[in-house]
Amino acid sequence: MTLSYKRDHRVTHQCNLATSHDTDLYTGTVADFSGMDPIIYREPLQTEQYDSMSLNAPNFVSSMPLGDFVYFFFRETAVEYINCGKAVYSRVARVCKYDRGGPHRFRNRWTSFLKSRLNCSVQGDFPFYFNEIQSTTELIEGMYGSASAQLVYGVFTTPPNSISGSAVCAFSLQDIADTFEGNFKEQTQLNSNWLPVQSVKVPDPRPGQCVNDSRTLPDLTLNFIKTHSLMDESVPSFFRQPIVIRTSFHYRFTQIAVDPQIKTPGGKPYDVLFIGTDNGKVIKAVNADSADTIQRVTPVVIEEIQVFPPHMAVRNLKVVRDSNLPDGRLVVVTDNEVQALRLHRCYSDKILSCSECVALQDPYCAWDKQSQKCRAVGAARWSDEKYFYQSIATGVHTNCPASKLLGKDASSVGGLSSSYPKSFNQDTGHTGKDIPDGEVINIMQDEEKHSGPEVSAADSPLPQYSVETLSIAVVAGSVAAAIIGFIIGYFCGRKCHKEEEDNLPYPDTEYEYFEQRQTVNSRLAPEPKLLPQEEVTYAEPVLVPAPGPNKLNSPKSTLRKAHNANHAAETLFQFSDNYTPPPRDPYAHQRGRDNFGTLRSHQGDGYRGTRAPPDGFGTTRSVKKVYL
Repeated sequence: MTLSYKRDHRVTHQCNLATSHDTDLYTGTVADFSGMDPIIYREPLQTEQYDSMSLNAPNFVSSMPLGDFVYFFFRETAVEYINCGKAVYSRVARVCKYDRGGPHRFRNRWTSFLKSRLNCSVQGDFPFYFNEIQSTTELIEGMYGSASAQLVYGVFTTPPNSISGSAVCAFSLQDIADTFEGNFKEQTQLNSNWLPVQSVKVPDPRPGQCVNDSRTLPDLTLNFIKTHSLMDESVPSFFRQPIVIRTSFHYRFTQIAVDPQIKTPGGKPYDVLFIGTDNGKVIKAVNADSADTIQRVTPVVIEEIQVFPPHMAVRNLKVVRDSNLPDGRLVVVTDNEVQALRLHRCYSDKILSCSECVALQDPYCAWDKQSQKCRAVGAARWSDEKYFYQSIATGVHTNCPASKLLGKDASSVGGLSSSYPKSFNQDTGHTGKDIPDGEVINIMQDEEKHSGPEVSAADSPLPQYSVETLSIAVVAGSVAAAIIGFIIGYFCGRKCHKEEEDNLPYPDTEYEYFEQRQTVNSRLAPEPKLLPQEEVTYAEPVLVPAPGPNKLNSPKSTLRKAHNANHAAETLFQFSDNYTPPPRDPYAHQRGRDNFGTLRSHQGDGYRGTRAPPDGFGTTRSVKKVYL
């Protein structure tokens, strides 16, 4: 059945109600239009106004009357974490049904209001918390392991700006009550830590209890509960860890409903969880170990149905049973539509063998040995294991032959998944008339090549690699990087290699050095310096006359004299007629003739002839090639 309605207005603030046996109305809401004054209200009582110790920007989720108290579930900014930053914690609070307020200034205030944190986290040295509660179920009573308990299931998520994750946790009513009987938490100074209150400081009668007449409570008790409404210990998860965890960037959990204590052949009871998401899906899951122990959790996702288009979030879920619907229905509510779905699909024509039926791990389904069909809960002789085969814990039965099935990994929360129904129009978001009552029964893919109920999981598991594979990949990558680096370095070195002549200080000048020898006093005659303009523009031949006997050691003997053009043999500087300037001289065309001059040594070549007596001075000079 599908219903549609047009919404005329949007509610600005959420209001959760609970009605006790005496028809009193309990409300968790805000008292002003600005939303700055959150209160828990029952006429004429309410919590303290504008007091962050009582309520600090809460978002109420649900409320329920249990025994002598009314419980409220909400999330709020954690006042005990305010010195370390801002964080949102999930809370459970309670007030006494018989609270009549206090005397004097407490006459319109609760005298029994207490709150505690709900701890839904993955255990470890550094626990991973799912801090924000989104939805809860009503109180579920059943057998878990070997003990009976009253549980409340809740959906929790991480903050919107954190790693996207959702989880389902269960809390025992007894654990909640024990927490409210524990230590109070207080902050003695503004910048001090929040610590438990010593028992000797707690007044008598104990704050937060139901009394015959709360108007007779002493001021000491009333003042204490006004500033100590927070309990020190948090409420632990019943199974000590979340039942279902899903980390996905595509969606988060929004709502939860439970069909409690469905008994399988053999008498083991299981709570079947229906979880709504913000992208129009409904996930059906079960804790496969809940009937055997509470110390271990084995999550099994039975099926995953895309009920609505991805842009439509599931706002509410409800399991409905009556005489007209003995199999029950799951009512799924969004902002614009309501659909009723079957609780199970054990009669699907694609479940053809015993192994396929057992592999569903669905408490509603079991294989009928006599009729050779997959039957649903409620069939004749359902509780007799001789006639029905089922195994919720393993999904394999010894009396069922093996079949090619798609393995379900509980750790990755895999399971059966469905896409839109065949008549589902993704553009309009409505189902066709060929599927009655809005029931989504296409829980398996349509490929004929698959013999069993093989379906795709919503989030495919990531590939896993062994240590050997990773080691080989690391070694191969290192070798490849070394080879590539060597090749690149080799070619870069060749391309960037410089010739030897490029390393000379003056690329256009060549130097030739000759050893200067001293014949007498081992003194070297100083080499005359050429003027800067002579080194650049021209080279003037220098004549070195023979020194006289009186000028043997005179420095003037090395000075240049006038040049005699008639004595070509007496010039120390010669030019080569066939000299061609080197190509690297960019100014050769401007100079016209490029003469190459060489300063020669005339010692011992007969320059002075017989007129040059041995005077101890040599005319040997360093030869320098100069471009003119």
